Amino acid sequence: MKKIFTVSIILISMSIVIGGCASQRYTKKAAKLEAMGQYSDAADFYYQAIKIKNTNIEAFAGLKRTGQMNLSKKLSEFNKSYNKQNNKDAVYLYEDARDYYNKISDVGIDLNFPSFYTDYYEEVKNIFLENQYYNASTLLTEEKFAEAESIFKEIVRLQPNYKDSKEKLITATYEPKYRDGLQKMDLGKYRQAYYTFDNITKKAGAYKSSYDLKAESLKKGTINIVIENIKNQTGSSEITNNLESKIITEIQNFNNPFIKLIYSDAQIRASETNLSLYCEISKFTYNKGYLKTTEKKGYLRKKVKVLNRETEEYEYKTQYDKVTYNEYEMSRSISMNFMYKLINKRTGEIKSTSSKNFLIRDDIHYAKYSGDNKNLVPGYWKYKKLSSSEDYINDKNSDINRLNNLLNARSQIKTYNTLSAEAINNAAAIISTGVNNYVNEN
Repeated sequence: MKKIFTVSIILISMSIVIGGCASQRYTKKAAKLEAMGQYSDAADFYYQAIKIKNTNIEAFAGLKRTGQMNLSKKLSEFNKSYNKQNNKDAVYLYEDARDYYNKISDVGIDLNFPSFYTDYYEEVKNIFLENQYYNASTLLTEEKFAEAESIFKEIVRLQPNYKDSKEKLITATYEPKYRDGLQKMDLGKYRQAYYTFDNITKKAGAYKSSYDLKAESLKKGTINIVIENIKNQTGSSEITNNLESKIITEIQNFNNPFIKLIYSDAQIRASETNLSLYCEISKFTYNKGYLKTTEKKGYLRKKVKVLNRETEEYEYKTQYDKVTYNEYEMSRSISMNFMYKLINKRTGEIKSTSSKNFLIRDDIHYAKYSGDNKNLVPGYWKYKKLSSSEDYINDKNSDINRLNNLLNARSQIKTYNTLSAEAINNAAAIISTGVNNYVNEN
């Protein structure tokens, strides 16, 4: 505990020293700029120096001087625009000066900001807002919604409670969207209209009849889907119920408000808009695979203590003993073919169809050695007891790492149930996505 505490103190001390050095560098740079009359840049560097080290007295004094020069210049520019009755420029120049004052105040320096400038600002702002309000209201009457929206946003930012600007901003923003929703409904694009009105109600509340129109669009845009019994031409009967259940779950997970799954005969008879989902599995083939075993030749590396006859001292040398280990490989797969159709129940028209063929597989490749895995080295040898020119040792790091990866690799291949579930999940995802896309696009 004492050691950890000591390390923490050292790290904190280093941080303070490094921070102090950076603060001093900024201060020196600021002083040079100030001497050259570049007060704005100098103030920025003094400010950064204080942000790094808030006890830098020299930087505080420098920012007090140059910051005041900057602020006075900004207020002077505001005053010129005020005198010339350039109302918009005056408003934004005052805001710039005020923001700068607040920025410097945040680091503990109080600059001189004469209050009469605020009085001037309120005067010019009121004139500016009155003119802007008149212009925006005129644009709104002329149904130039985008231009009106831009000006009303500016008004609300400057003074949120100015007359009825908030209400008119809502109109300028959402009236075009409202009309677009109505047009989509007239064209029978109920699902698109629904999302338009949904956006309006989320952001503007009960704008005109948006809630009612959203509900109407949902009702008229909803498609009732009956999932018919899956036709299975394979011998794997258990996959039928699993696939149907997974399709239902996947469709429900989309949370598509326009898809309604119906099951009972009463629901089917009562529904006006019915599509039937037909699915057919034509192939579901399981390849169990077999485990292929290959004996590999390698070396066991170890340190041995030997006597150096010249020095009469013991030393350690690396010795490589010839050993064997096994590598195993196996592949297992399921091949699946299926198709689906969305059919209008009343007309028999095929609305959407697709067929897919895919392979779900798992592969394992691993090695096992009964001895010390950590010192096993790949290579080759011809004779166990004799040396041969064909013998070699692969003791490069890349070769050893490859062997270690095999020794630590997964040795259990996926079961039929796991592969079957993956195949069913894959098929269900494709079918449910197809259904959801059809509903969204039509």
